[in-house]
Amino acid sequence: MLDRGSFGLGLSPPPQDTKQLFDESENILPLQLIEKPTIDQGEMRALRNDSSRKEMMKTVLGKSRQNLMKLNNAWMDRLTNEPSLRERMTFFWHGHFACRTLVPYFAQQQNNTVRTFALDTFGALLMAISKDPAMLQFLNNQQNRKDHPNENFAREVMELFTLGRGNYTEEDVKEAARAFTGWGFNVQGEYQFRQRQHDFGSKTFRGKTKNFTGEQIIEAILEDKLTAQFITTKLYRFFISDQNIPSKIIETWADSFFKSGYDIEKLMRTIFQSDEFNNTANIGNRIKSPVELLIMLQRHTGGKFENPQSVIFLQRALGQILFYPPNVSGWPAGKAWIDSTSLAFRCSLPMLLFGGVETDFETSDDGDANGLGKEREGKRRLHCKADWSMLANRFTKTAAAETIDTIETFLLARPTTKTNRDFISQLAAVAPNDQEFIKKVFIGFMSLPDYQLC
Repeated sequence: MLDRGSFGLGLSPPPQDTKQLFDESENILPLQLIEKPTIDQGEMRALRNDSSRKEMMKTVLGKSRQNLMKLNNAWMDRLTNEPSLRERMTFFWHGHFACRTLVPYFAQQQNNTVRTFALDTFGALLMAISKDPAMLQFLNNQQNRKDHPNENFAREVMELFTLGRGNYTEEDVKEAARAFTGWGFNVQGEYQFRQRQHDFGSKTFRGKTKNFTGEQIIEAILEDKLTAQFITTKLYRFFISDQNIPSKIIETWADSFFKSGYDIEKLMRTIFQSDEFNNTANIGNRIKSPVELLIMLQRHTGGKFENPQSVIFLQRALGQILFYPPNVSGWPAGKAWIDSTSLAFRCSLPMLLFGGVETDFETSDDGDANGLGKEREGKRRLHCKADWSMLANRFTKTAAAETIDTIETFLLARPTTKTNRDFISQLAAVAPNDQEFIKKVFIGFMSLPDYQLC
């Protein structure tokens, strides 16, 4: 069983059944824009010179930002134009394993690692991401040494990635940090276990005492069913609804997930074949994240941004930049995406993108001088070129009311109010031709608060 339209995947038309959905996601296509770093001895010598270090770092950071923006655009294009469940799962895990790095190759490598294990077992994914250079760098484990343990990585592995807050002790954090000492990487983005920096002493973790290694800490965490429950709940919130989470269903699914050896694909099949997935009460009550909104605006219209920089600006303006989460907890979700200012801007986007209207909207300052998407102030034209001719051929019906009905079903997760429909009908009634009629109806429906829901 699989219906629920595009269920936020950006698929148009959606797959006919669950089998097709998973068959189409077997192929793993990595992003390959950024070349593996090489060690330039001349640059290394120059970095030892104080007078040249500052200028070189400025150049390196500038190039890094440019490559991260290229990587962002490339993945955004993939999510928009070549969507699959694997890409959607990559997007989910990208938020779950929130990580930020200024090394573009590290960012690309982590994205490809997540894509590779996105539908594998959670244990395999967790182990791979725990040895990922971008993550080890972001959570300071490169500085985790036997004489001076750093607890950041150990804490977040339990709190944000597996068990959830409150399901471990401070002693667990300290002992796990000792087990992860020596886990690091080199400048080429290769995991390295530094034996001299590892604490080989006995450790007590969650009531058990032995010479735990980092791998054994991860295995011990996976032995706790709370991990299965934590991940199952997050997947339910992401793919079904973030409201009124049914504890009994979560418990049943999590138990099956645990017994399967944390088989992600099996859990996703359970989700898509469930009554919960197609329950009308769960449809149209989840707020689209900024990236989801931008993807759907393009997919629904066949639109393409004339300036790739506009995509970065919009991500920043809306509060979600791919490869650049705000902190280790990742992006917010649900109602946290919406306030009076953001909702007004979101609803104005269709006219800004497809109506030729300029905006002087200013993005908030996050205090990060190396942040992506920062531009000069002033008017911006965020033009997205839509294929209105194609849409007119596809949606124009004999009667105007039927055309509007068809477009409403296509764009909205659930019907809007009669008042909204009548208003859109009046706006479109003066259109000189079918193409303009379709354009007005599309912009009208996409400008409604209802369009923010999926």
